Amino acid sequence: MPPPPRELSDDLLGEAFLRLPPDDPACLLRASLACKRWRRILADPAFRRRHRELHRTPSVVGFLRFSGRYASRFVPNNPASGRPASRDLPGRFVLDCRHGRVLLGAPSPLLGSKLNYDLIVWDPLTNEHRCLPRLSPPLTDISGGYFNAAVLCSAAVEGCDHSICHGGPFRVAFVEIHDVHLYVRAYSSETDNWSEAISVQKPPLMMYPRLLRCRNTLVGDALYFYYTLKYALEYQLGAQRLSIIEGPPPPLSRRALWVIPMGDSGLGCMDIEEDESSLHLQLWSREAASDSDEVARWTRGRAIDLEELLPDGALRSPRWTSVPRRLPSVRLLGFAEGTDVIFVGTWARNRPNAHAVYMVQLNSGRARKVLDQCTFVVPYTSFCIPVTDASSTTEGPGDNASVADVSSTTEGPGDNA
Repeated sequence: MPPPPRELSDDLLGEAFLRLPPDDPACLLRASLACKRWRRILADPAFRRRHRELHRTPSVVGFLRFSGRYASRFVPNNPASGRPASRDLPGRFVLDCRHGRVLLGAPSPLLGSKLNYDLIVWDPLTNEHRCLPRLSPPLTDISGGYFNAAVLCSAAVEGCDHSICHGGPFRVAFVEIHDVHLYVRAYSSETDNWSEAISVQKPPLMMYPRLLRCRNTLVGDALYFYYTLKYALEYQLGAQRLSIIEGPPPPLSRRALWVIPMGDSGLGCMDIEEDESSLHLQLWSREAASDSDEVARWTRGRAIDLEELLPDGALRSPRWTSVPRRLPSVRLLGFAEGTDVIFVGTWARNRPNAHAVYMVQLNSGRARKVLDQCTFVVPYTSFCIPVTDASSTTEGPGDNASVADVSSTTEGPGDNA
């Protein structure tokens, strides 16, 4: 008989675990369930630090999409993994995703003649959810476009890299329009309270200002909220200051402007520009105001040809219809912070089979269809390494994962949020 194969050392096993697909957290979860030795390796802080050094950007684990006015659905990036599983969220509408958390709104019992809405923070990996204290005055309308909200790690102000903050303290920023002012309030999970509101006056001559949900970006220690095609709202977390900044000059084809990080805590934005001869993703960067010029300037940057990135047949031909008002054939639906991933929707008048959403990786040039209809999506990213209870990692009799450990990571009745 040949001698039994030599057992791999902990170091070699760690090297193998580091190379499992980072966008499929179920691989590491299954490895942690195999035995206590493997679980101990995966729970080791040194392994997690090396995993973060190797995979410097968070993984796009999945995304949330709207499946109705008061319903959402979580769609995993790798459906074959089964973890986190796709799930419907009836009675929930998604507001934001960031740092492994999802901010949801949910209608609650009647308040006078109107519905009242609660804010809920949900973790798709653990299925834990936390209902926030109700706002005062309460949130009673979600369709008017008068509010926006964002969720983020509490340590983001200090420069957290979000590799080990999963499950830790978080904040929620809530912005609303009231009369001639914009107000912002912040919630902290550590105090379980909302802060006092701070405000800024709206720009003049704005007839129908809107704060569109799911359009906000964290750049350094500042949150930026979409506020019409001309302006964005800046909320500085550390200084607790609210201000309005003007975006780049809009071309006629602009339909949605997205603020993005640019360089080392620099500010940029991107949108899709389209005409009869070209279709491209246009990037802009914002130059800080100088001593001689008090107004910050926007500089036109790189243009990325989307026709080369999208698969053959994704775009209608010709792109422009004969209707008087030109309609865009491609829409920028979202982007995953800290990654090179954007979500692009294709739309064709009177051609439902041409509607789709594509996930595009700008650096590699890869694109694949993720939905058969054009709808806004909110990417869910995470650095989390899902491992069962790390407190039970000592080896001994019964080396397989215990029933208690497995029950915390497998789905069962009532597992939906």
